[in-house]
Amino acid sequence: MPKENKSEPRHHVLIVDADRDYLAAVGDAFLWLSENTWQIHTATGATPALAAVETGKIQLAILDVQPAGSDVVELINQLLQQQPKLKVVVMAGTATEEKRATSLAAGAGLFLEKPMSPEGMKAIFQSLCELAGWAVPLTNPAARRGVTITDLIHIECQARNSSVLEIFREHSLGRIYIEEGQIIHAICGELSGEVAFQKLLGIAGGTFELRDFELPPERTLNRTWEYLLGEATRQRELSEFRARASGMVSGSAAVSTEPAGQASELLICSGTGEMLYQWQCADAAARLGLLQKIAQRAETLIPELQLGKLDRLELQLADGRAILQPRADRLVFARVADRAVNA
Repeated sequence: MPKENKSEPRHHVLIVDADRDYLAAVGDAFLWLSENTWQIHTATGATPALAAVETGKIQLAILDVQPAGSDVVELINQLLQQQPKLKVVVMAGTATEEKRATSLAAGAGLFLEKPMSPEGMKAIFQSLCELAGWAVPLTNPAARRGVTITDLIHIECQARNSSVLEIFREHSLGRIYIEEGQIIHAICGELSGEVAFQKLLGIAGGTFELRDFELPPERTLNRTWEYLLGEATRQRELSEFRARASGMVSGSAAVSTEPAGQASELLICSGTGEMLYQWQCADAAARLGLLQKIAQRAETLIPELQLGKLDRLELQLADGRAILQPRADRLVFARVADRAVNA
């Protein structure tokens, strides 16, 4: 049962999800956690959601990653067109980096995984309050399960807060200084500035705490927080693509009867053809065109012949091999030159 509170609701929150039982459960939880200071509005699809926001009352919208009757990106755009100052949060049953990046790029202020426990619900509630500027003190890291360092920086910057984010991993300590919603300094060991910031956001595991703001010893960052977070995401994705490509080349060499060689050219693109990384690629456009043609041909030829899925294609060249991997999520071209040729 929600806590009794005679005061009028101060905040209007819209929850959009096709599951009516989920809407009822989450709505009751938020009423209880807010001590009835939130008025919960619900919608099972895009049309009623837009109608609710059109009233001008809604301050925070929480969307399922697959809202009925609309793509989440399209719905975010429509909601923000109606109410540009609206805070939008996307919650997914299964969170992936692709869903997170797509939602945040569309204008969502936060991307979270749907809570599966009372502790998770409390963590979500705290994150929503921070994003909307409805201050709720953050507790220990265990209570913030599901909230990443990137999420917390989003919250602090969008709410124009001033704070210090401390990141711990084993014996390492890093700090990110945020003043009135702008990232002004970062340190990680002996590193500082943007290099330190990128390193801290790339840390896997560890814990983090939000501290009261204090002036840093120096100011080393003057780019916008949006740029810094976007660059961190790009660097992480690039590292993942490099690792995949490296594994692909080394794995291929392991089963090949040809002499071992070394990579002499590398091109990595997204599944839609966006250039992510290239190294010593003389004609990137031609390589991309070849990958796309192979992918298109494989879509028709392989199902007809019932050969399964195309993992990669290897071509023997005069000075080595070309390895092509045309997948739905990435397009990779790697050329491996024989060591004997380069000796």
